[in-house]
Amino acid sequence: MKTVYDRLKPDILASINKDQQRYPYSTRALKIKLKSSYDWTELTIGNVNSIITHSHINLVDICQTDFLWGDRFLIEC
Repeated sequence: MKTVYDRLKPDILASINKDQQRYPYSTRALKIKLKSSYDWTELTIGNVNSIITHSHINLVDICQTDFLWGDRFLIEC
């Protein structure tokens, strides 16, 4: 079974990785959580907020399904 980290869309993962040099603590903590979670619903609001922040997507461009189920961030299996 793939983790949430494995299911991230390539552009989202690239954006998180790019931020790792500038924000090492928050990106490392986020990656650890994503690699240990198998479903989007295991993530906290704070984790989802970190994904949105490191994705550099404007919050007003995110709909409810993106927030609740990760539609904008995950590759469909």
